Amino acid sequence: MIIESGQVAYVSGAGSGIGRAIASALAARGVRLVLVDVRAEALAEVAAGFDEGQVLTAVLDVSDAEAVNAVADRTVEHFGRIDLVFNNAGVGDGGMALWESTDAEWRRTFDVNVFGVMNGIRAFVPRLIEAGRGHVVNTSSLAGLSVSVAQSAYGPSKHAVVALSEVLRLELASRGHTGIGVSVVCPGFVRTPMALSVFALLDAAPDSEPYRMIRASVPDQAAMDELIAGLRAAADTMIDPDVAAERILAAVERDVLHVLPNGDLNDAARSRAQAVLDALDAS
Repeated sequence: MIIESGQVAYVSGAGSGIGRAIASALAARGVRLVLVDVRAEALAEVAAGFDEGQVLTAVLDVSDAEAVNAVADRTVEHFGRIDLVFNNAGVGDGGMALWESTDAEWRRTFDVNVFGVMNGIRAFVPRLIEAGRGHVVNTSSLAGLSVSVAQSAYGPSKHAVVALSEVLRLELASRGHTGIGVSVVCPGFVRTPMALSVFALLDAAPDSEPYRMIRASVPDQAAMDELIAGLRAAADTMIDPDVAAERILAAVERDVLHVLPNGDLNDAARSRAQAVLDALDAS
């Protein structure tokens, strides 16, 4: 799908990070925007950078299906169309071993990271089908293609986003809706507030709450030191949000399913995929 002037895009989590960068990259191409975020002040700041007639905004929690449906209705009423759906909003809770995590953490993480994506799909995909064209972009993470310690609900939620994106693409194709593409974005570290909060551990004192919380989830100090060393190496792979946005839009135009804007990290995704292939070969 070629991204061009006159199209309309819905972008959730548009108040910062990748969502904000995607909105800017789309606006530069003449795409009109429907921007949503749970943070009113951040959303207003982003919207102020665009022409008034180019953008609609809504302060909402993407886990609220009725609110997302209302935005979809408002989008079509105002702009008359929808072409691109970026289900980008997410939360990054984690830091504990699975057996130490709480129901509240799991419910909130899945409500936003998984049901937030599903709400966007349910609200907008029928409209794309009616129009016979469009593209859905769901933001997952490299954590959706690999595993590591202390991800708690975050990693499993991002695996779910990868799976539901793959299913959506297959279902659309199986029903003949070949004009609608699907991509799932699996970024590594992008210079966003969420990523920077992770790297704050590098400067955290051993007696600080963030350090002690992570330390409690690993077996010993050697493992903690290894984790921090891995973070230091990962810092070298971090990219800026505008770089990620341009790579994502280029992948949309090529109709790529799995989009890894800054590649793998320590071959974690590759190693997991290879382990599955090895198991298949051995079976």
